[in-house]
Amino acid sequence: MRKRKWQRCSRLVLVVLCLSGFDFAQHSIPTEQILSGGPPKDGIPAILEPHFLTAEKATFLREDDQVLGVVKDGVAKAYPLRILVWHEVVNDRLGDTPVVATY
Repeated sequence: MRKRKWQRCSRLVLVVLCLSGFDFAQHSIPTEQILSGGPPKDGIPAILEPHFLTAEKATFLREDDQVLGVVKDGVAKAYPLRILVWHEVVNDRLGDTPVVATY
């Protein structure tokens, strides 16, 4: 079983190296077995102009939903993981400070 897990991990590492422009000429897996690791670069759109609701109006969230929260100079924002799962990156501002929330 351990061997199978290592082979799967090795394939994923090679995919990342391949897509990152690394030279993997001495690979241990035949190149025809290397599969895409998901969307291409910029294939998952970032949220560039997030819209916020008060907690009372965010009825699409459940009580047990998790959020990535940030507070700076009295400004608090919450980025629901339910949304970050689909977008992974939110470009935002806390007052005059630019921030990026990633998941």
